Amino acid sequence: MALTNTYNDAYLKSHVNEERELRAIDEVAELGTFAADWNSRLVILRTYIITCLECQAQPDDLFAAKLRNYRDEFESVLNQARAATDDDEGNPLPTLTIAIERA
Repeated sequence: MALTNTYNDAYLKSHVNEERELRAIDEVAELGTFAADWNSRLVILRTYIITCLECQAQPDDLFAAKLRNYRDEFESVLNQARAATDDDEGNPLPTLTIAIERA
């Protein structure tokens, strides 16, 4: 079985494998149902995150730097995907936000 998505990160794409992509697909599916283009973007980002976590050897190596960036991007894209997702009747799903403050 070949990879489902195209991975463009020149450094990480050689580390992406089918197992990591399948895990990412499952993890994104647990977050909800999204339009195909949003789902694909989320799976690619989640695959990069899994790859970085599994390949990171030092706390300050290139994988760690990419991990921080891809985690931030994943959260942003996830919020956008949720905002663009409609319920079964075609209405936008409500977005819940909670302010978190330090004590």
